[in-house]
Amino acid sequence: MVSIILATRDRPLFLREALESVRRQTARRAIAQVIVSENSTNGESRKVCGHFKDLPIVYVQQKPPVPAMLHMKVMWDLVQSPLVAILHDDDWWAPEHLELALAALEVNKDCVAVYSNWYETFGPRSPYWISEVAWLTWLAAGCDFGDPVLYLDPTSMMLTCLLNASLHYSTVVGRNEAMLDACLRNVARNNDFDNDRTFPVFLSSHGRVGYLPAPSVFVRQHPFRDAWRPEIIHKHFEIANETTRYLWNNYRTTITAAAARFNETMIRLGPQESGPMWTVLRNRVGNPHLTTLIQECGLELEPLLPIRCRSSRSVKGMIKSLCPPVLWDCARRLRARLGGGCCWQKDILRWQAEEASRIRNC
Repeated sequence: MVSIILATRDRPLFLREALESVRRQTARRAIAQVIVSENSTNGESRKVCGHFKDLPIVYVQQKPPVPAMLHMKVMWDLVQSPLVAILHDDDWWAPEHLELALAALEVNKDCVAVYSNWYETFGPRSPYWISEVAWLTWLAAGCDFGDPVLYLDPTSMMLTCLLNASLHYSTVVGRNEAMLDACLRNVARNNDFDNDRTFPVFLSSHGRVGYLPAPSVFVRQHPFRDAWRPEIIHKHFEIANETTRYLWNNYRTTITAAAARFNETMIRLGPQESGPMWTVLRNRVGNPHLTTLIQECGLELEPLLPIRCRSSRSVKGMIKSLCPPVLWDCARRLRARLGGGCCWQKDILRWQAEEASRIRNC
């Protein structure tokens, strides 16, 4: 019934953990293929796959390696099932993930894909927490996570993607035709950085998209994530703004409706809900992005304007008051590990250098 696309790139240890999570799926009998594609010259992943002979693994290696977006397209040529699930090699699924997504697709035949909420963590033996970008999806869903499955229209999907990437590839399970079309349209854009902001928009052009508020996926935070590659880390806002301009130029009516929904919702939120939302917006929506949305695109996102006036001290106090003590302590420890500093890009590059050195010494 379902083919799993699992792209990997020289991370055999992570791949093993991802495949273990596939093996533990309660809906394992629904899995027709696990397409594992190694996008490097390292052949260790083939040996890892050899330890999972009970899974229907189709193993391929890209020689020579191909660009990330083209890699996804090449893997799709091997898909033989009506449904497709995506899992990144550095993430893993909770046992019920696939079963819940398949059930949501079965109940609503007009639903073309299902995303789920997710946890962030540093590894299987580390603490985990719900990603704060879930607040953006909560906002787009009408500020209600009460139902086990939410079905979002194109306006809601645009709102989830307008301010930041709030839907993760490793959580999506969808119908092959719609998923492939979204993939090909991303390939045509040739953007291998924040294409997770456009993929859901492309999906929503085929029908409603489901969302499971209960997290069922673990997303690993590590210094060698694709989004933190040295060649693009300094162009983060530049690329994000270009994606925003693309959406504005091609989906102006939908964006205008999404902006109106955002304004109406933020105005009626009470203090208990608006506090965490302000924290998320302050952390996830930078001033360059606001300039593109408000000044260049002309969107009247009035609730976002006060963000610029908030001092970092008041935001820090707000985060500390809202964040559970254990997570605040984890954040403090991570900051200390990264060496402090005033620039998050420099912190990540320093973390990458330290981890690379540690791996070489091992």
